[in-house]
Amino acid sequence: MDADGLTAFSFEQAQSKARNWFQTTAARGSDMPWGGKLTDATVIERYLDYIKAHKKSHRHLETYCNAYLLPKLGRVDCADLTTTMIRSWHQGIAKEPPRLRSKKAAKQIRYRKEDDNEAEARRKRQLRANRHLATLKAALNLAWRDGLIAHNDAWSRVRPFPGVERQRTRFLNHDEAQRLINTCEPGLRELVQAALLTGARYGELCALQVRDVNRASESLYIRDSKSGKSRHVYLNDEGIAFFTSLVVGRAPTEPVLRKPDGSAWGRDLHARGFRAAVVRAGIEKGFTFHELRHTWASLTIMEGASLMVVAQQLGHRDTRMVELHYGHLADGYVRDVVRKTAPSFGYASHAQSVAQLRVLAKG
Repeated sequence: MDADGLTAFSFEQAQSKARNWFQTTAARGSDMPWGGKLTDATVIERYLDYIKAHKKSHRHLETYCNAYLLPKLGRVDCADLTTTMIRSWHQGIAKEPPRLRSKKAAKQIRYRKEDDNEAEARRKRQLRANRHLATLKAALNLAWRDGLIAHNDAWSRVRPFPGVERQRTRFLNHDEAQRLINTCEPGLRELVQAALLTGARYGELCALQVRDVNRASESLYIRDSKSGKSRHVYLNDEGIAFFTSLVVGRAPTEPVLRKPDGSAWGRDLHARGFRAAVVRAGIEKGFTFHELRHTWASLTIMEGASLMVVAQQLGHRDTRMVELHYGHLADGYVRDVVRKTAPSFGYASHAQSVAQLRVLAKG
């Protein structure tokens, strides 16, 4: 057989593979808790521990890792991981329809109905596959940077599906937002109002304490965000009045937003009531709480706010994500600014004069 580097090796290829194995084994050390063998499951576990230690959102990652990464790749030794293996796994996810939640450890047999548009359904599957690939790469890169894996070429060669990200197109207008607020039950109503007034994530709103409402600086202090960094979210007059009414006379460590029984909101506790409110408000089925964040961003940009301001409010490091999802909404703002500020050289008045002369000549 001709050497292909996969099933048949030349002497140089075999020598390189052996050298990599020795380097990886030496880098791990025999005193490691996994006994020198580093599987993908161990790498993923280390990555989740890293995420938790840096106070980043991890629950959804654990769910996705258990569903998509560990069943196929969990037992593979990182030294045996190949580009072909990862690419096959990545492409396999892109062929699978979206899953419905199943019982823990149960075989996955329930799937969600896909989009009727075949191209759109394929795009969504590929987008989902890209996100799980990004998680796998992040876990492997952490182990590689820590010196536990000798080389990163096995996964760095695998490229995500191109062109599958889309601009955010679903958001509420002012009338729809008001209808949604009016149809929400008490407790949930305040939670929805807070999201529409700040663009903050559900988890960030749930974690808000009375002391985080700063009336002097007219802002909210977000202590723990998805990125692991704190930030200030600034409020308009309506937002200041709203949050002031929620916190006046209350203890500093109490949650700002509470359920009707006075207890704090927690993970997914809003979901059922929110879905019912969406239906009562006559809003498109499937509209999610997270899209209230998109609503704030979209309406703010359409009013003329710069992308940098919106990015800072949402907690992004730069404007790339905002440009990707909301850049098209800034077109009208760009058009108006150009019409007001671009230089003029008298051509318009000259052209108008010429046109008038032509009309007179014809007369």
